[in-house]
Amino acid sequence: MTGIAWNDSLSVGINLIDEQHKMLIQKIKDLSDAIDRQQGADKILLTLDFMIKYTDFHFGTEEKHMRELSYPAMEDHIQKHQEFKEMLQNMLADFDEEGATKALGDSINTYLMNWLVNHITRTDVAFGQFLKEKGLSELE
Repeated sequence: MTGIAWNDSLSVGINLIDEQHKMLIQKIKDLSDAIDRQQGADKILLTLDFMIKYTDFHFGTEEKHMRELSYPAMEDHIQKHQEFKEMLQNMLADFDEEGATKALGDSINTYLMNWLVNHITRTDVAFGQFLKEKGLSELE
């Protein structure tokens, strides 16, 4: 299981985005746990499917506000989102082909969580700062 827990260094300072990030981190942990504990294909697929759908929802939220506010780094940010979504799709394909292998669990523990934490602390924090500079402390 991943050892990442939510802390203030992961906050972008915008409650809606922070809450969505907390959910993503928890779901990555849930997915990792389901694989580590060999909870069965149904549980793993359900969690992976939720991750894919929730990622689309979360990234859609961020991207909507980027477009509305003409965020200067929008294209690069959206490209990073696309990379993460492709990772999830690749993991789903790997699971379909090979099942819940240790390699898949390791991928989730290292690559997915590390990518998300790095994305939050670099890319999303910059977006949060941009929002604050625009006078926004909350999003809907």
